[in-house]
Amino acid sequence: MTAEVSAGKIGCYVGQPLVRLYQELEALLGLSFYWNDFSVDVLLVDGVDLTTVSGSPLAVVCGPVSGENPRLHRVEFPALGQEAKSLLLFGQPPGQASSPRLDELLHELRQVFRRELQVWLELPPVPWGYTYCMALTHDIDILSLKELPLGRTFLGYLYRSTLVNWRRLRSGKVTIREFLAGLWQANKACAAKLGLGQDCWQKALNQLLELERSLQVRSSLYFMPEPGKPGKGIDIPRAPANRASHYEPEQYQEMLQALEQEGWEVGVHGIDAWHNAEDAAQELKQISQRTGRSDLGVRMHWLYFKSPDSFEALDKGGFLYDSTFGFNETVGFRAGTLQPYRPLNCEHLWELPLHIQDGALLAEEHLNLNREQAYSLVQPILASARRFGGMVSLLWHNQSFTAPRFWGDVYVRLIQQAQKEGAWIAIPRDILGWFYLRRQSRLSLHQEGRLWKIHWQGVRGDGLPPGRIRLYCPTERILAVTGDFELGEGYIDMPVQEMLQIEFEGDG
Repeated sequence: MTAEVSAGKIGCYVGQPLVRLYQELEALLGLSFYWNDFSVDVLLVDGVDLTTVSGSPLAVVCGPVSGENPRLHRVEFPALGQEAKSLLLFGQPPGQASSPRLDELLHELRQVFRRELQVWLELPPVPWGYTYCMALTHDIDILSLKELPLGRTFLGYLYRSTLVNWRRLRSGKVTIREFLAGLWQANKACAAKLGLGQDCWQKALNQLLELERSLQVRSSLYFMPEPGKPGKGIDIPRAPANRASHYEPEQYQEMLQALEQEGWEVGVHGIDAWHNAEDAAQELKQISQRTGRSDLGVRMHWLYFKSPDSFEALDKGGFLYDSTFGFNETVGFRAGTLQPYRPLNCEHLWELPLHIQDGALLAEEHLNLNREQAYSLVQPILASARRFGGMVSLLWHNQSFTAPRFWGDVYVRLIQQAQKEGAWIAIPRDILGWFYLRRQSRLSLHQEGRLWKIHWQGVRGDGLPPGRIRLYCPTERILAVTGDFELGEGYIDMPVQEMLQIEFEGDG
């Protein structure tokens, strides 16, 4: 006889304005809520009148409620709704960047479920066979020094190659060899400006691609859609002139298509896309025409962004995802999470939060760390990924791999660490594909005597790793499992497939 196991049922009963928020939390948790169903074991409540709840489930109060209901056993968790909404739409300030606050809140909520439920199912945000995900990204602000006018950026390169690197040499941030190489490349840049040979930034992109080939990884490269345009300013009508790029993407169309064919991802390094849907659609079109793809991601140049309006502009402009939500001045968790998510005011757009940026760590105008300090500072971010799952996003500019910066070794160390730790390193488009399929999956649990059967409904992605099913249960009673599995403290993980079987000691 087949019957549904007495698995814990988690319900959600919230005010109508909060439904979209809790749908997103449901997806981040990897659960399937029973909406407005009071015949559950645990009921999340927020923005409702408790006297309208029938039955006597455990009520986890996640926000302001009214009325009293003596049948309910209440657990207070008031921070969830308000904090989650603020983090997903507006983010947290740089001073709180070190805290993956939303992931911590969801972890605390899971602990409530674990205390109250004997058996329940979840889809963790970690592909089977891996420990977490890592997305490598590059903002292509400049493709050569030769293309730059004799202005602030070109002169700034000479300044950094000489006086700044002299200070960096004295503080141990560059070696004598790197300092001398910077001086030599500064001379070559001046010669290239006169039409004599190539400058080091003209070679930097190819060096980056060869490096990633050797590491057997691929990344996303965001190209500027239009030259000579600094764009609109955040608090001023026009952005500073040195925000403009000076290369024409049409001239690099063959290269952009070759990148896509070899497994890299080409995206948009937006100028005004953050400002309104019309500009977003136009900038998407500029790069889409060069690649032949419409499913493009975007990161705004200089991380220009206005929450929450920019989410909506990029969504209506047709982008697949945005990866702007991070910090220029530090590293960490602006959105409080390692998971890609759908902003609450969007229909299609994903947000792929930015966690680690080269300039924030190493540039003299920001944290100004040496390379060992930079590598050490980001270790808590990777530790959070190992703990919570999700995805770590890295940004390294193409010109960071050569003079005068020489920041490429930190990038390599982080990739090699992630590989050693068993991370899935993939382009954002593939990572988002995996998270999308996770959200489409549904699970059920049935019993035939001592045999428990987990049924999965969903779609497998071509070339993507399987999802992960987690069954919280009395693991000490497990006798046999069909197929691969991993045992944790009070749960068992298995790869997604249509049916999984576990034999338990005793019936029920």
